[in-house]
Amino acid sequence: MNNIRQLRERAKISQGMLAQELGVSQQAVAQWEVGAADPRWYQAPALAKALNCPIAALFACDEVSSEATVAS
Repeated sequence: MNNIRQLRERAKISQGMLAQELGVSQQAVAQWEVGAADPRWYQAPALAKALNCPIAALFACDEVSSEATVAS
């Protein structure tokens, strides 16, 4: 799961604007937001910059934290 939609909405930019800034299609951004696809690893820095957030904020850490706790 990722936080791309929430971060984009917080930044007050449209899917189309984000897509144009990253050089991808609006459909790609839509797929990222619903979890149907993930951005390429090399897109993470530009995506974080466009959304004004750290790279780690792009991805939900709640699930990782709870899995790590269960594994302990």
